[in-house]
Amino acid sequence: MIPLDFLKAVASEQGVSDTELEALSLALSGEPIPAIATKLDIRPEAVRKRLGEIYKKFHITGAGPGKLAKLQQILVSLYQKDQKQHIFAALPEPVDGEVAIAQPRQDWSEAPDVSIFYGRKEDLAQLSHWIVEEHCRLVALLGMVGIGKTTLSVKLAQQLQGEFDCVIWRSLRHAPPARDFIADLLQFLSHQRKPYLPESLDEKISYLLEYLKNARCLVILDNLETILRPGDFAGHYEDKYKGYGELLRRVGEEPHNSCLILTSVEKPREIALQEGETLPVRSWQMTGLHDEEAAEILKSKRLTDESKWGNLIKVYRGNPLALKIVSTTIQELFCGSVTQFLKQRPTLVLRDMRDLIAQEFERLSKLEKEIANWLAIVGHPIFLTDLKNNIWIPVSELKLFEALESLGRRSLIEKNLAGFTLPPVAMDYVKNLLVEEISEEIFQTIKTGNPENIEMLKHYCLSIEADKEEKNESPNTSLILPIAESLRQVVRNKSSLQEQLQQILAKIQQSSPLEVGYAIDNLQNLIDELK
Repeated sequence: MIPLDFLKAVASEQGVSDTELEALSLALSGEPIPAIATKLDIRPEAVRKRLGEIYKKFHITGAGPGKLAKLQQILVSLYQKDQKQHIFAALPEPVDGEVAIAQPRQDWSEAPDVSIFYGRKEDLAQLSHWIVEEHCRLVALLGMVGIGKTTLSVKLAQQLQGEFDCVIWRSLRHAPPARDFIADLLQFLSHQRKPYLPESLDEKISYLLEYLKNARCLVILDNLETILRPGDFAGHYEDKYKGYGELLRRVGEEPHNSCLILTSVEKPREIALQEGETLPVRSWQMTGLHDEEAAEILKSKRLTDESKWGNLIKVYRGNPLALKIVSTTIQELFCGSVTQFLKQRPTLVLRDMRDLIAQEFERLSKLEKEIANWLAIVGHPIFLTDLKNNIWIPVSELKLFEALESLGRRSLIEKNLAGFTLPPVAMDYVKNLLVEEISEEIFQTIKTGNPENIEMLKHYCLSIEADKEEKNESPNTSLILPIAESLRQVVRNKSSLQEQLQQILAKIQQSSPLEVGYAIDNLQNLIDELK
């Protein structure tokens, strides 16, 4: 509904009388002519006459009920124009005959403090060029957890705020449905007045785009991955959030003067379908900090053995959050010695980082988890054809390709001339998870004596060794050794453990090769390792 005060103002400008306005207000609210006549205590013919006079004053011709719809369109259009004017209501007036510098209206919501900021000069320069010089309408900042997407989005918005009339920063961690989110934006853009809101989502987006056309607004949506559906390929929305996909599509497709920046671990489908080097939709894949930039983090944590800092930065691929977490551990447990940590390094993924990565891996589809497991077991880059030959599930080459593409859109794949692999932190997480799950399978089998429970031992070949170069960089890549060590922690008697594994091996050797898969080889390798 159009607010009554606005309706009165427009009616007065057009010479509409108070009695005519009464009939119009009821008609716009959906009341039929007989009901209006009853409420106003007049005849239906009198209602039609009053409405007819109003149509003439708004220069609406023709016959039939379509005239009321035309009048409603005119009133909505007038109201929208009135609302747009309020975008600039907060700009300062000229002072002492001089033109005052316009300050953008800003709403930073829950944006974090970025007063301590490391590097990213190239990222900021490229993104600023896209937005200011090339007028990109939709830009996605993508990267794995901890890479610094949120921090960069805030720093970028601060750097560009002078180029825009409005700056709006929003986190989507606890996002409302799209229609409520758009209503929130419209409330800010209309200068905190209660805005006119159409009923349908499509109309709400159209109304928002009118603002984006008539003022230069910078809107930042942080953590978009939280509204995407888990357990599916990357970029699909949860049902209640599908409206955001339509919002992104139209913001990218339709011409306007504003820019929407989003951050996400996953690339939304709308970005993948619309982006291009010369198009107004772009995506920026964030990588780790350069060595000299990452070194500032280690320096702030007062770590020693500076000659080894490069090794630590390489292992964690310059991921700022990972480096902050591991630096704290090195300081607390190794007295700040990077050398001692690299020598003993029990795991790359410490508790705080593991919790964050676990959230991302829980979102993967079943096939993506399969691929991640195999890539962790292999431990070095592998080509698509070799991966297909190793995956022991019925899957088409198309599905495999789609799953790899989805992992790439989640920033969980590294690609080079040698093939595909996982980033080191993700690989270490998956390996640790496999060791835990396979060890638990074996413990349960020892307890029950039932070899039917060893599904993962059947499913995965654990004896694939890394190539020589990868071995030199990260020794003990095979899962056989850590699984054997895990078993020793529970079954202290090595001879007893070997005997129990031999008994399991003897039982499954009686089954057909198709049923046991890799289990016989895996058990034999474990027994040999224990010897």
